Amino acid sequence: MIAEADVQTDVKIIKADLNNTKHASDIVKIVDLFARDPMGQDQPLDEEVRVDMIAEMKKIPTTMTYIAYLGEKAMGIVTCFIGFSTFTASKVFKIHDVAVKPEARGYGVGTKLLETVKQEAKDMGCSKITLEVREDNPARNLYEKVGFEYGDPKWYFMTKDLA
Repeated sequence: MIAEADVQTDVKIIKADLNNTKHASDIVKIVDLFARDPMGQDQPLDEEVRVDMIAEMKKIPTTMTYIAYLGEKAMGIVTCFIGFSTFTASKVFKIHDVAVKPEARGYGVGTKLLETVKQEAKDMGCSKITLEVREDNPARNLYEKVGFEYGDPKWYFMTKDLA
């Protein structure tokens, strides 16, 4: 178990190097933990996905993953991509995954990750940060706490499976 004080002083957020085997392994492990969660897909990632994930992420030039470390132990990640807004003619920072290990939830790891993303987006000249979240996901409280809000009118996230 960690303490909130440990998060503020000891948790370090780093931008992952997808060529670094430890970073790559930590990303896959945390995404797999998230996939097993009821807010994920309630089942582990397929072996093929675990094997291919990092190689496929490397193919997307705007991929950025930030890892929260407490010492050598990865506690959470945020994976983002740069998009483009035609309405503002500027870059948009798109958060794809926010995942914090269950034992680290509620101690500020997610907040620290999102603060890092916010600063990175500002430094890159992005006009906004976007994310998707399930309606029943308790992480909505975190997102609202750090300033995310619903569009007016409310926006819907829609998908079309191509498999």
